[in-house]
Amino acid sequence: MPWTVPVWVLVLACGLCGQLIKAAAYCAIQRRFSAVVLVQSVGLPSLPAAVLACLVTLMTMNHGWGSPEAGFALVFAVIGIHDSLKLGGASRRHQEALFAIVDHLQAEDRFPNLAVSYLDPRTHHPLHMVLGAVLGGLFALAFGGASG
Repeated sequence: MPWTVPVWVLVLACGLCGQLIKAAAYCAIQRRFSAVVLVQSVGLPSLPAAVLACLVTLMTMNHGWGSPEAGFALVFAVIGIHDSLKLGGASRRHQEALFAIVDHLQAEDRFPNLAVSYLDPRTHHPLHMVLGAVLGGLFALAFGGASG
């Protein structure tokens, strides 16, 4: 009997692989280790896009394109990626408004400088989502033959 890996394990491994790639890239660019990158879903590659693309690819490989499982995974992925992009745009607009308020309050010395450091933008860019989806699909193609 051939060794099979559950789909959820492969999807989890894809997410972990994406986070390790992200951490390596960001640490190389910043020339220092940042543990925060390991738990962020945003960045290059996007964690939601990688995981959802991996799930869609695995469901299509295991059950066929016309199966309910593949259809559900595809709809779930489209909704998840669409919402990530839309929320990213909304968060950028909210961030701009928040920075305007913070600048105004700082000018009046009514807002501590420490609070500014917590206003880290967390958005998804389309390139991050596309590369995350490519990573997820390739990961599923590479390791999906052993899934069951």
